[in-house]
Amino acid sequence: MTYFKVLKVFYVLLAVVGAILAIASYFQHSLYLKSFGLVLLGSSLVFNSYTTHLEWKGRGPFLYMAIGLIVIAIAIGDFTNAW
Repeated sequence: MTYFKVLKVFYVLLAVVGAILAIASYFQHSLYLKSFGLVLLGSSLVFNSYTTHLEWKGRGPFLYMAIGLIVIAIAIGDFTNAW
């Protein structure tokens, strides 16, 4: 398997697990599950944009990386009651 395929499988797995945790947090009313799910979804966006940048060598994917970092910051801030 090539390096790009490994990264693609990794960010897809992060997104799937993050989405499952976010949905489970709705039923469990768990702030921990919600925050962890959002961090995994944000990490998935960051890895997705990094993989796209490595393949295309453009600046476009950095928008997705910024969105992913914002999602991670919001999840951590919400979990620690910083907002």
